[in-house]
Amino acid sequence: MTTVSSAPGPSQEETAPPRVLGVGFPYISVLSRDLYRSGLIDFVEITPETLCRARRDGGMDLIPERLEQARAICGEYPIVIHGVDLSIGSAREWNGGYLDMLDRFQGSWPFLWHSEHLSYQTVPGDDGLPTSIGTPLPLPGTAETVQLVSARAAAIGRRYGVPFLLENPAHYLTGLSYEAEISDEIGLMAAITDRGRCGHLLDLHNLYCNAVNLGFDAFSAIERTRLDRVIEIHVAGGRWEDGFLMDAHDGLVPSPVWELLAFTLPRCPKIAGVVFELLDFYAPKVGADAIAEELRRVRDLWRSCCVPQTE
Repeated sequence: MTTVSSAPGPSQEETAPPRVLGVGFPYISVLSRDLYRSGLIDFVEITPETLCRARRDGGMDLIPERLEQARAICGEYPIVIHGVDLSIGSAREWNGGYLDMLDRFQGSWPFLWHSEHLSYQTVPGDDGLPTSIGTPLPLPGTAETVQLVSARAAAIGRRYGVPFLLENPAHYLTGLSYEAEISDEIGLMAAITDRGRCGHLLDLHNLYCNAVNLGFDAFSAIERTRLDRVIEIHVAGGRWEDGFLMDAHDGLVPSPVWELLAFTLPRCPKIAGVVFELLDFYAPKVGADAIAEELRRVRDLWRSCCVPQTE
């Protein structure tokens, strides 16, 4: 079982900011490798769970054939990791099997930074092992949450020696309560990244979904966000379902998210990359030409905001 220190984050050294990369795109095995040779991509974001098989004991085994295929397609690029199964906010314990797998991944294919969602999605099962609840859920806005997650974030920073980022999640629960000193989800992220000495992966489509579904102004939210903690930005598409705007990663970036990117990008002093996010099984439907056009648009904004380019 993986354990973490209870020491607060600020006592730890903060990892150095990563080098500026530029425009990123996920590794999607069903896409032609020509897209990864197009000159539109500066780095690749990999979700390692897609290269694994799950074990009955909760562990994960990297599948050598999938790993080698990924390296053959995008091994010439810098890579970053974007995980989904850590469940950093689970009260009892996080998913130690995910970190054990990530140890092995880093040993074979080092990454420049890695990220996870500020949420929880596992609870203890009858056998004592973490059991998925099927969807990530938001965390309570309490000092106890800040202490728990920031200690874990600091421990991860020590474990890998590269920046660790937390992503602001989309969620569909109204009326969440927050302690006065935290105020809201923006205050919760700020408190955790500050105490845990970690970075922020600012997902603009998640923010847009929450603004639409929960009724707040996304631009005002950006102005209150600790943009000095933002290392990476995600843009993506979604869809309406049962009266909610869903963060589905199933299509093109909507106009309001492009507007948010243009507004936010020049305000992030430590930004290292912007990723157009798309899930594997929607990529063939979207098509390589449309994906390439989205990447060109990200690159145009990147250049117009005078962010240093990768040589």
